[in-house]
Amino acid sequence: MKQKRIGTKRNWWKWAFLLLLALTIAFWGVIIIRVMGGSAGTSKSSQTITNPVKVGTVTTTKEELNQTLASYLNDYQSKDMNYNVRLTSTNIEFQGSYKLLGSQVPLYIYFEPYHLKSGAIQLKVTSMSVGNLPLPEAEVLSYIKSSYKLPSFVEILPKKSVVNINLQNINNDSGLYLKSTAINLATDEINFDILKKNR
Repeated sequence: MKQKRIGTKRNWWKWAFLLLLALTIAFWGVIIIRVMGGSAGTSKSSQTITNPVKVGTVTTTKEELNQTLASYLNDYQSKDMNYNVRLTSTNIEFQGSYKLLGSQVPLYIYFEPYHLKSGAIQLKVTSMSVGNLPLPEAEVLSYIKSSYKLPSFVEILPKKSVVNINLQNINNDSGLYLKSTAINLATDEINFDILKKNR
């Protein structure tokens, strides 16, 4: 009888050891699967953040866009520096002033618009008038960049004689922004996609 009891005790320790070993293997297996699965899930979610969702389209006219611009740019006017931006049938016109030797000289810059793959609108200088002064385009654009209050998504590149309107950088609480898909002033075709940033 004593031998049977000793054998039972040995059996019990053997099963306890195997159970503990199985639990340890299972525990580490779960940890490894979670870690590997977690990193795959993280890269997937970070990939979706960069892909915005299209929620609609907007078609507008030069007249409607001129009214919107006038209203929007009210917040960017100052006593010293007032300016207007308007679309015509041939170009986009910037109207302001250039301060020279204490006096204000009338300033007109004419741009041709293009839409970029990013959805931004690029304005290329076609001509300008600063009173009767023959000033270089880069100098005038540098003056506007440093002296005028402009929206943060407007990027002036004086050396290239272009202005980029980075619509995709407009920040708002809803996470919506516009992407230019067509801008033809002659035919009055101005289209935008409405996109929502994934967060």
